[in-house]
Amino acid sequence: MKYIIQPGIKIGTPEITNKKINVLTPEEVNEYRNNGFTCRERAYPLTIGRIECEVICLEIWKKGDKEHSLIIPAFLLPRRDYPAYVYLFVINLYSSNPQLGQRKVAEETRKKYDLKTFAHTTVGRAMKALAATLTETAAIDIEAIAMEDVAKETEQKEKNTDFNRKGRFPSVLDTSTIREIVKSFFNEKLKSRCQEWFIVACDYIAIYWNNRFQRPLMYTAPVIGRKLSSVRQNT
Repeated sequence: MKYIIQPGIKIGTPEITNKKINVLTPEEVNEYRNNGFTCRERAYPLTIGRIECEVICLEIWKKGDKEHSLIIPAFLLPRRDYPAYVYLFVINLYSSNPQLGQRKVAEETRKKYDLKTFAHTTVGRAMKALAATLTETAAIDIEAIAMEDVAKETEQKEKNTDFNRKGRFPSVLDTSTIREIVKSFFNEKLKSRCQEWFIVACDYIAIYWNNRFQRPLMYTAPVIGRKLSSVRQNT
């Protein structure tokens, strides 16, 4: 599946019409059909604050295409519960503040975006997913790097019996390399104090990421949204 980011799509106010966000207008869908594309709508669930809604995307293809394309907005990360700017806030906060643990970052995220829940484990998964993509072209094994950090920490604290208990949560040193990899990519991009501009910056980063890596942010595997009926041309 190839992803095409449709520019200019905004989430808008919390009072989302019918709790649906349409990526394309009926006229834009018809234009694709008139150009020989088969079109099918796919719905992706998204949580915006306390609102559960659906983003209606368009899957397009022509006869003979090796793979289909999915048109999505910049803020949608298929298979993720929240808009892209929520995850980028998490990643930016965590990678830029070594003194903050993942639980604290998750708590700050819940407060900022009025979320019912946001798991601290999501922080680590988000960092790892982005770092893995960033290091992919450099042939760096992020798991091996992380294990080296763990080994260093183990050596430093080998006399601490509590440190070696099973099921411990990753410490700051465990994730220090991943923090630096992600921090070096985002650098100064997300320092805007204005929430509106922060979201705009996140959209640009999502577009840049898709263009550079040919995948959405935090991409893990092909994702197929709930299939809706094929789109028919209006008459």
